[in-house]
Amino acid sequence: MNPRELIPVALPADFVKALLPQRAPLLLVDCVTGVLPRAAAVRATRDIAPEEPVFTGHFPGDPVWPGAYTIEGLAQACLVAGALAHFDVDLLRSWKPGQSTVPAAQRPAMGLLAAVDVKLTRPVLPGQRLEYWVARTHVVDALHRFEVEATVDGKRVAAGTLTTALKGTP
Repeated sequence: MNPRELIPVALPADFVKALLPQRAPLLLVDCVTGVLPRAAAVRATRDIAPEEPVFTGHFPGDPVWPGAYTIEGLAQACLVAGALAHFDVDLLRSWKPGQSTVPAAQRPAMGLLAAVDVKLTRPVLPGQRLEYWVARTHVVDALHRFEVEATVDGKRVAAGTLTTALKGTP
């Protein structure tokens, strides 16, 4: 199966927050819209609101979403993919807002970026929706390598590979 042909799911912010340690303003994944658990691949989104705090300084009068935030959002999507790698697909398909949160046993202890090889190709502006696509390609002990891509309206804004140290993933 092509890892870009993900199973559609609707895992909203409260589900994502149960998987990630980050919180606003640095929680950079809003929801998960597609998943291939065994392949550790996900599609996720982040809506870039015009009132994001970072825009007061980057750049006043001409706001641009920082490329480092796009890369961090991709890294958070990798952590989500690693956490969801052993989830039951039927559970993910049927999950509804208000259901019990993610079991503690499914939550990764932490994730750190070990290597970044991502090229930023276009600016991301207020009011746009970033779509992240990540798929794990290699695993060596705690190191997980992911192919990553971020798009806005179907146009690539970033692509490359991220190597993460995922400690405590199932």
